[in-house]
Amino acid sequence: MSETVEEISDIVVAVIGEVLACNPQDLRDQPVLAAHDWDSITSLEALAQLESGFKVRLELRDFHAARTTDEMTALIAKALDR
Repeated sequence: MSETVEEISDIVVAVIGEVLACNPQDLRDQPVLAAHDWDSITSLEALAQLESGFKVRLELRDFHAARTTDEMTALIAKALDR
């Protein structure tokens, strides 16, 4: 994949929004995942979808340490070496 960080962010927000059943704009307005219905089940679903969609493997510890959509985007960009 050759996405820019901005494109990665758009995809991350869309995937997490779908998993949380919330509007992506709500995640842009409030990027802290804990402010939404983020729990262990939604977290693992998002992890599976993000890894599959971007064709990357993320360290579970690093994934769980990401507290915002921006941190999640940075984690994926790093995995993609962007």
